[in-house]
Amino acid sequence: MGEQVPSPVQVRLDELHARVQLNCEGEVATYIPALGKADPALFGLALATHDGHVYESGDTGVGFTIQSVSKPFVYALALYDRGLNGVLERVGVEPTGEGFDALRLEPETGRPLNPMVNAGAIVTASLVNGDDWGQRFQRILDGLSAFAGRELRVDHEVLASEERTGDHNRALGYLLRNAGVLEGDVDKALAVYFRQCSVVVTARDLAVMGATLAGGGVNPVTGQRVVGADTTEHVLAVMATCGTYDFAGEWLLRAGLPAKSGVAGGLVAVLPSQLGIGVFSPPLDRRGTSVRAIAACQELSARFGLHLMRPVNRTAPVLHRFLRGDSLSSQRSRRHAEREILQANSGQIAICELQGDLGFAAADVAVRAIADGLDGVRWLVLDLHRVGRAEPVAVDLLDTLVGELRERGVGTAVAAEDGESPVIAEASFRSLDEALEWCEDALIAQECPPSERAGLDPAAHVPLGEQDLLRDLPAEMIDVLTPLVVERRLAPGEPLFEPGDRPDETLYFVVSGGLIAQQVSGDEVIRMASMGPGTTVTRLTLVDDRNPYRIVAEEPTVLQVLSQTVQKRLEDEHPQVVEALHWAMARGLAARLRQADAQNHALLGSAVPVER
Repeated sequence: MGEQVPSPVQVRLDELHARVQLNCEGEVATYIPALGKADPALFGLALATHDGHVYESGDTGVGFTIQSVSKPFVYALALYDRGLNGVLERVGVEPTGEGFDALRLEPETGRPLNPMVNAGAIVTASLVNGDDWGQRFQRILDGLSAFAGRELRVDHEVLASEERTGDHNRALGYLLRNAGVLEGDVDKALAVYFRQCSVVVTARDLAVMGATLAGGGVNPVTGQRVVGADTTEHVLAVMATCGTYDFAGEWLLRAGLPAKSGVAGGLVAVLPSQLGIGVFSPPLDRRGTSVRAIAACQELSARFGLHLMRPVNRTAPVLHRFLRGDSLSSQRSRRHAEREILQANSGQIAICELQGDLGFAAADVAVRAIADGLDGVRWLVLDLHRVGRAEPVAVDLLDTLVGELRERGVGTAVAAEDGESPVIAEASFRSLDEALEWCEDALIAQECPPSERAGLDPAAHVPLGEQDLLRDLPAEMIDVLTPLVVERRLAPGEPLFEPGDRPDETLYFVVSGGLIAQQVSGDEVIRMASMGPGTTVTRLTLVDDRNPYRIVAEEPTVLQVLSQTVQKRLEDEHPQVVEALHWAMARGLAARLRQADAQNHALLGSAVPVER
């Protein structure tokens, strides 16, 4: 295998880093003594894209305190917690034309002019949710960690230095309380602010944090939504006009990127919908902004065409994938008769995955593409998980399409975050898999011959002899197994087994009701698959050390259980029955593997290429 071709972006980033590294202007901040210990030669430059790829050059893993770069992110948390009007009552949004420590307040309202200067940031930190200062800071630390995509910590040496030298900020605090915009104990409010500034980040963290703002509040690396899209819109507007203080106008003119600087040498810059940039270099100019960060961002903007005001003609296609049901199926375990119906008819299901922000132009492209690809389709799944924002005009166009399809006998299901679809469809689900399962159930009900409908009814009772795993066993073997199984009943939500349970060969035949497999990741529980009447479950088929599963009843469920102990006894008394069981299980596993392999091949060639 040949040597991997280097990324052109990485090559350019390394070249830029080498050039800017030679700039030795500026001085390390010393008014907070702990910051004065920083090595002036350190320089890290990182760029995180909207799809979660991070390019890094130089000292991107070196930790430093976030300082004022925290301000837009804490402002985002306050906006998310209190709403725009709730925050505007206490903090303005006008540029000061002064430095970060400006004392000026609005004469009529007493508000600090914006949340990027210290006075505004002190008030902003007090507006984050929490019953006391400890809870508010924990909310801030958790929020900053979510923006960065990893757990962050406080540098207690810098914190102590901040507190010893923080009299100017204390004076601001008392001035703000006297003006009526800061409530409660000033020292406790300052304790939150000092800790906020003492959180340790890296240049890579700042790039990911910036990309999270660029992506409408969704972290592109973890996929976690941190704040809402409206919140990021407001934050980026204030960053563009106030983020670099009395340098904001020239910064926006030259770099064209909403940004925020900090006196530890950090800087974050954002190109909405596209990327975030993180820079760390301790030497500062007279305004308190990293000299190398300014040079790097201005050159990145010029070389990569990142200026916010630059016209953009090309973007990622609105269609991520457009598939038929014979290329992608749900993870539901189904009986043989159901599988045969799906194999013959699943092309009647279409799956359309949209991506990006949907305005008029993007929605128009999507609607026309969907309409052109519905020949022979009876069910359509719209997957909106990759959509950042859908403007009202886009929702209206999609609603119109769904209404037209409904009149033509085509059913539509939508898969969207939390199952909350902006589009009015027949059904909406949290996951693409659930939406596919719904379409498949409808297709089976429509295509099933009348003579078999009772047997394939989801509410059917499937005795042992008609279980899919045992359908090829002769009657005498079924007679051997029948007295050996034990009935077990589960109430809705009751677990059949948990992630930590020891794997064994016990077989669980679903007689009625249904089970769901859930993946447990921290506090998050994700629905992964489902099993209906006539299917068989064993712990061995769901063992995955990296992603533990649990199986629970989705509804009142009856099982017939053939335990591992009974199977061992059968090996001595009826070895031919055990052998037949093992062959049946092997055939079922082979069929699932063939299906998964075919789907993987289909999916690899299905994504729409991104225009460059």
